[in-house]
Amino acid sequence: RQTFIASALGLSFGMFGQNVPVDFEPNGIGANWNWVVFENDYNPPLQFVQNPDTTGINPSSTVAQFEARQSGQAFAGCESMHGTDIGSWTITNANKILRIMVYKPTISDVGIKLVTATSWAKPELKVANTKINEWEQLTFDFSTVDHEGMTYDQIVVFPDFNLAGRADDEIIYFDNVYGAAA
Repeated sequence: RQTFIASALGLSFGMFGQNVPVDFEPNGIGANWNWVVFENDYNPPLQFVQNPDTTGINPSSTVAQFEARQSGQAFAGCESMHGTDIGSWTITNANKILRIMVYKPTISDVGIKLVTATSWAKPELKVANTKINEWEQLTFDFSTVDHEGMTYDQIVVFPDFNLAGRADDEIIYFDNVYGAAA
């Protein structure tokens, strides 16, 4: 399945395979992974729920729901499990662009970090959403990072990297990680 999807998207992953796009559909990729939520107060689990808005750029039926707790850290997020889940890959010119769709109630940075099997990582890349209460696709260009030939096997998503702090708990949705351009 991952080889077919990669081929259909025009992606190449060298000698490694990546399980993409992460679409959270029941028969898709991501909903059955072992996502771990961190630095988010009592760490409510990542949930897979009905899309709150199927009009516009994201008509998919199932999305990830992250509850960003007001008392959580600015860098609260969720991570896939090492060695399984997303697979292993090395960033190349063919797969340097990572996209994610977000639906958020506020404007703030979204962060993405890639991690090696030894838990080593470069700093996350951050991109701010520009729309609220509607789907928006954010693009992260990982060619801006010197990867030094590292192979990654984990993805970390920071849905609300909000250094100003949250006034309230916020529900944030994300979907189609590593998806094609909308």
